[in-house]
Amino acid sequence: MSPLWEHAAKGHAEFPRLRSLSTAFMSVAMLNAILSVAMLSAFLLLYGAGKRWRRDGASQQMWLMVAAALVIFANVAIWVVPDEKGQSLVTGAADMP
Repeated sequence: MSPLWEHAAKGHAEFPRLRSLSTAFMSVAMLNAILSVAMLSAFLLLYGAGKRWRRDGASQQMWLMVAAALVIFANVAIWVVPDEKGQSLVTGAADMP
């Protein structure tokens, strides 16, 4: 092992709280990025379906693009919309150690 890798592993072993904080931050930041990309892709799917509809009329591919966008919107809503207690899956992931 390289000395740098050994130092990093030793640092995480000595400070387990630092490791959990960095892991929690990365997971929340990654989750936010994934949800943002999902929303952008859903809007782009709807935009592409609209362009295809104007060009070719209603086609099977256009309807599949709309269906895919609706599935993505539903998945993001599952993660973001809070329940009766005011907790969502995103806030639950942020609270995890």
